[in-house]
Amino acid sequence: MSLKYKYFDDAELGKFKEFQRKSYDTLEAVANELKVGVTEAEVARLLRKRFHEQGVHTYFHVPVVMFGDRTAYPGDFGQLEALATDRKLEENRAIILDAAPIYEGYIVDTSLSTVFGENAAHKKLYPELKAFRDQILAQVKEGRYFRDIENTSNKMIEELGAENCHRKHIGEVLGHRVFKVKNRFWNRFTIKQISVRHAIWLFWKSLAASKGWQNDSPNWNHRRTSGHKPFPGLWAVEPHFAVDGVGVKFEEILVITDDDAYWLDDDLPHVRAWAAAA
Repeated sequence: MSLKYKYFDDAELGKFKEFQRKSYDTLEAVANELKVGVTEAEVARLLRKRFHEQGVHTYFHVPVVMFGDRTAYPGDFGQLEALATDRKLEENRAIILDAAPIYEGYIVDTSLSTVFGENAAHKKLYPELKAFRDQILAQVKEGRYFRDIENTSNKMIEELGAENCHRKHIGEVLGHRVFKVKNRFWNRFTIKQISVRHAIWLFWKSLAASKGWQNDSPNWNHRRTSGHKPFPGLWAVEPHFAVDGVGVKFEEILVITDDDAYWLDDDLPHVRAWAAAA
């Protein structure tokens, strides 16, 4: 099988963990280099350059950079509006850097939510994400339906007086499958650095689930196609919400097996930040 999306062995999980950390390290390094006046597009190009230096030439999606109120997906925020713009960075603004590089056929999808300077709203809102990480894992372990877990997350967001931003993501996803492909020549085809093989697989699986042909959607959201117990595999989970123009999120891999679930890595920037704040 040239594409694998479940039942990974320890060596493969080790690779996913290694590359997820590598991606987060890259996001953090670039975030520490930001200066007033730099544009989102300039930062996105810098991220691509850093990943290229690591041997990454294809992406599940290209690096996403958002400054200020764009982190909150304001109004009727279109699914492609997250792509980098000429928005310039200002003092004390929220930032989201999101990257889904493909290392040696392994997809990872990571999001760093941070702030340039000081921002009281971000400081208050960011720690609230921890409860979502805990709740999602606990309910997956209980075997709750994916749709119900997203609805619980949405209720928690409403109780914070916040807006659900992940329902504005492509596919309205709280999470989505990540997977690996073997090094075959047909897996190397790209369009604007997006892996054609991965995109076609995701589209086909999504279409099949929406038509009822098979109950194996790669998207985890509040729709009918997520009305099932957790599927084994690796899921990039990304709760995202906002208050008053400040958006916060994280994104990391959740491992689901036939009888258990766990976060692939508990030593990631958001986890460390919550522990330090506590």
